[in-house]
Amino acid sequence: MHRPQAEGQTLSTHQVDRVSGARLVGGEMLLWSDLARGSSSGAATYLLREAVRNGCSAGRVLVLGPRATDVIQGLPGEAKIDVLLRGLPDARQLSTLSQLRPGVTIYCGALDRFEPEHNYDLVVSLDGPETLLSPDSDGLSHQEVLRRLSKWLSPEGTLFATVANDLGFDRLFRLEVRDLYDADDKWYRGAPGFDDRPLYYSELRDALVAADLEAESVYAAFPAAESLSMLVARDAVNDPAVRASAAALAAQEEMEHFADQPSLLDPYDLALRIFQSGLAVELAPAWLVIARHSSAAAAAEADDAQPELPALIATGDSGRPEWRVLTTIERRDGEWAREVHPTSVATEMRERNVVRDFNRIDPAPPPGDFTLEALLRRACASGDIARIRHLVQRYADWLLDEKGWVGDDSASRFFAVPSNVIVGEDSLVCFDRTWQFTAPMTGEVLLVRGLRDFARRLLRSGGEHPWAAVISPDELTQTLLSMTGIAWSGQYADQVARAEAELEVVIGGGDAVNESMAYSLNLERGRSQLVATAGPSRGYREALAASWRMAQALNERDAQVEWLEATLRARDRRVGTLEKQVSSITGSMSFRIGRFFTWPVRALVQGARRVALSAIPAGYITRAKLLVRRLAHRLEEES
Repeated sequence: MHRPQAEGQTLSTHQVDRVSGARLVGGEMLLWSDLARGSSSGAATYLLREAVRNGCSAGRVLVLGPRATDVIQGLPGEAKIDVLLRGLPDARQLSTLSQLRPGVTIYCGALDRFEPEHNYDLVVSLDGPETLLSPDSDGLSHQEVLRRLSKWLSPEGTLFATVANDLGFDRLFRLEVRDLYDADDKWYRGAPGFDDRPLYYSELRDALVAADLEAESVYAAFPAAESLSMLVARDAVNDPAVRASAAALAAQEEMEHFADQPSLLDPYDLALRIFQSGLAVELAPAWLVIARHSSAAAAAEADDAQPELPALIATGDSGRPEWRVLTTIERRDGEWAREVHPTSVATEMRERNVVRDFNRIDPAPPPGDFTLEALLRRACASGDIARIRHLVQRYADWLLDEKGWVGDDSASRFFAVPSNVIVGEDSLVCFDRTWQFTAPMTGEVLLVRGLRDFARRLLRSGGEHPWAAVISPDELTQTLLSMTGIAWSGQYADQVARAEAELEVVIGGGDAVNESMAYSLNLERGRSQLVATAGPSRGYREALAASWRMAQALNERDAQVEWLEATLRARDRRVGTLEKQVSSITGSMSFRIGRFFTWPVRALVQGARRVALSAIPAGYITRAKLLVRRLAHRLEEES
């Protein structure tokens, strides 16, 4: 059954899927679904919404690929939207949206088979050639895809697209497994027409120029090319006010991304170093480009009509949606301002002891370049115990200062863990103050919570440290706590585990059974490093270093075993010598003569002993022994 044509459209000759009404353009994959793989546009949806709000035309829009479908809800209601997907199951899934929202037309097939009937004011593409094309397609390079998208733009149109980086953080330091190359979604490897690699940053501008495009804005995307959870503008990435927040957010995103796959290095520390060195754009996993035709871009620059877009956009994808926020940093009246935008309409979320007040955010970026966790990690990697002690004591003094935590700030101390604390020259500042935990807790428990969280994250990521390779999170917490002069108690870990289990269930969802399991697992992860480091999260070089340390410890134990065995053999020889001496003595003539003459006395003593024992009633000997013991014990007490 054919769908009726929208107003202004000419009658097309495409075949139509009878189930969904999607128009089939050729090269469609009948059983393949990209949406089922959990693709998401991340922070790109908010950025596109801001670009449209600031003047980017969106009268007629082309949306390409599975990830770009997330941005449809952010487009104006009057926009005419064409969507192209290669998987027929995905087209059928989106057909519901096309029926609920007017002006949406679903196309199914490969990019090389798609020939639009008109140009577009906005083209959105968040996937590469390997996702836009199908195995029946003729291969297209990244530059050819850009040229094709540019051809479909109207003279004043805007391209909103991502470009993968071959030297991206996620590619450069990830250990490739053979199974990844043989996966079904790697069908394009070695196929004719496809690039051997994505672009370098130095090639990005030339690729745009070849497509008659000029970039108005370029954003570095983290933590991976397939995950756009954080976007930071190229023009603002090296600004100190933006760099600190971007580095802290990117480090956490990278560590979470590499939590279930092997990496060459500790991703947390390396992400911080990339931002500190000024190479964040060059080593970004991907770039999000907002470009226009060269003539239109030149005219907009002459009119000074370029929109003012946020310098940083970061989304939180963990937990239930009502608890998530989107963090932005942008210029307001010439000053950098930081804001949080909740995904729900509520200004506050409250459940049990967990509260998130979306209004409690410092508008100014935090004063400092590094989080406390980053400084502690570097001190641990260098083995600087004095530096570690100084940072831990400074953190303890700040956290235990009751005068500095009053009102709602007192409830925020539970979330003042090292990963959420920015270190300034004269003070420590919470990066995200929106979280609160209202249950009463002592300062010692809160300090254990912060140090334990750092210890667990450090060991989980395989970071270097100067202590034993097999140290557990609780043992490392006890070591760090001793630097503050506070004695360790198992009750501290128990209280922290109960509070963290409640937090996990409230944020992620679950019932009392889930909370009990989370509590037990929390305690187990504290006692054992093996449980705390589930998955191949340890960096390859860190794994080699840990293996070397364990090999060295094993060599030392082998030396000790060899010494003990040598000592035992020496003592065995000594015992053998003494046994020979005793045997020679007992076999001598003088010993036998002595035994003969002393035999009557021995026989008399043994006989008298047997007679005496037979004369004593049964049970008296045991009672006598008990009486003697009591008398001896009493004499000891009196003395």
